[in-house]
Parts: sequence; structure tokens; C-alpha cells
Amino acid sequence: MFVKSSKELYGWDRFSKVTLLLGIFLIVARSWILASTLIIYSIWRSRSTNMSGRNNEKFVYENIERNFHYKIKNFRQSFKQNIKNFKIKIKKYKPLEQLKEKRNYMITYCPKCRQKLRVPKRKGKIIVTCSKCSSEFRLRT
Repeated sequence: MFVKSSKELYGWDRFSKVTLLLGIFLIVARSWILASTLIIYSIWRSRSTNMSGRNNEKFVYENIERNFHYKIKNFRQSFKQNIKNFKIKIKKYKPLEQLKEKRNYMITYCPKCRQKLRVPKRKGKIIVTCSKCSSEFRLRT
């Protein structure tokens, strides 16, 4: 019944330590039944002689942990990308600058090539030269 050497025992692995720490945390959170169950289970796992069963449990735990970390990593990356996209949208949309531009400049189009042109306001009759097709036309601002 008693084990003679510690080589026959499974020992403390990561899963046993996590269940023990979770049990201690649940004691602090006043969940006595679940906490004591987890603590007893972690001690039983560490003192077990069934190595293959404990290795299978550890393998399942490591897969769950790996998937959890992978999902957190993907969530962080997508969150950072969303924040980056949001900042780009904020930089593109600047209502105060657009309002200042609308006060000081008039937007017109070239009659030949329909290029959008920006001309200063309150200059009277001016001759505008298109930057694309170099055609000249008169405009009152």
C-alpha cells in the first residue's frame, strides 16, 4: 500500500501546481467545497503511481492552455489592429481643419478635365490654371 521510493510517484507538474493555486485562491474567495476538492485532487495527482493516466491529464491540460494562450494572442493582435485603424480614421477626419479650409478656400472643377481645384476666397476675378491639363479659365471668388 505504501510507496517505498519517490521514483514511483508522479510528482508535482504544472497542472498539479495550477490546481493547487486555484484551490488556495478559492479558499480566499470563500468557496470551501470546490477549493478543498481541487487541493485534494492536486495532492492526489502528485502522489499517484499511475504515470500514464497523469501524463494523459497533463497532455489535455497543456492543449487547453496552449489554445487559451493562442486565442489571447489573436485577440490582442486584432485589438491592436482595430485601435490602429481607429486612429487612422480619426486622423483622416478632422472637422476643424475642414471648416477652416472651407472658410478660406473655394473648391472648383476644371471645365475640361474635371480636376478638383482649390482656390483662395475673396480675391475677386482671377485666372485659374489647371494643374492637370494646364488649361486656363476665369473665376470669381
